[in-house]
Amino acid sequence: MASVRREKITVLVPTYNVEKILKRCLKSITWADEILVVDGAKTGFSTDKTLAIAQKLGARVLKHFYVYSARQKNWAIPRAKHNWILLLDSDEVVTAGLRDEILKLLKSADLKNYDGFGIPRLHYFLGKALHWGGRYPLYNIRLFRKTCRYEDRDVHAHIILPKDKVRKLKGDILHYSDPSLVHFFSKFNRYTTYQANYMMKFARGEHRIEWKKLFTHYIYAKSLVKDIWYFLPLAPIFRFIYMYFLRLGFLDGYYGFLIAMLYSFQDYVAKTKYLEMRGRRPAFRFMAQKLFINRIVPQGYGNRIMDRVYTAGN
Repeated sequence: MASVRREKITVLVPTYNVEKILKRCLKSITWADEILVVDGAKTGFSTDKTLAIAQKLGARVLKHFYVYSARQKNWAIPRAKHNWILLLDSDEVVTAGLRDEILKLLKSADLKNYDGFGIPRLHYFLGKALHWGGRYPLYNIRLFRKTCRYEDRDVHAHIILPKDKVRKLKGDILHYSDPSLVHFFSKFNRYTTYQANYMMKFARGEHRIEWKKLFTHYIYAKSLVKDIWYFLPLAPIFRFIYMYFLRLGFLDGYYGFLIAMLYSFQDYVAKTKYLEMRGRRPAFRFMAQKLFINRIVPQGYGNRIMDRVYTAGN
């Protein structure tokens, strides 16, 4: 493979009050030509030391009010200095193997044949790396040209590219998303509310199926399956069966069982919030959820968690 001048790269990191984890993330990308931190939430900007840490480690910091993830990223991408972008969340780390693979790729003649690269993520749940249950490898297009954009949708947005313009890489991104159950449930509330709001838009016909894209863009088809999934009867049960049995989640032991249960429960709560928004929330759903949470969270915190889940963000 002929050697060419190395293309420069911007690593884009969205943030909001992540002072405890940001340093680990940024230290894994000091090799980048530019680190661009885009800070913001619906309520404002980081109030902890996030921005000071970013600037100290050499990042360029921009602020932008957050609407939803895809819109934040699409606002930030054109503001990168370089033509290739690596998208990295603040709870993620680039491994040495992936770093070397990207730097080699950026000076290869093969780069011109592709617009995006799928990168596998290794998910850490309560400190345990999960290799089964459909959790690894989770390929996402994270390295892409500056001309690319995410789908403009509230949840589960992907970079839209033809399949023949995407290649998979071997190196991992380490995803430390759930260090504790308290942290998991703090995100749980936001994600289920986002999903319920999106289901309302879908039910109102604000998001119509684009039949041509369904058969020509595999990523659009994948997103549409996720949209429809939440409306299916017994979807949470099927989620558990899929993760724990069909994708061999039981090989991850207790953690494989717990994450399959929690992701199934997340589907259940998103659907329940959606029903509540339509004025049709069955009372037994709410009580069942409280009982379930009290089983896995000590000292009866389940009632307080579920009260917050159903009030915050609505």
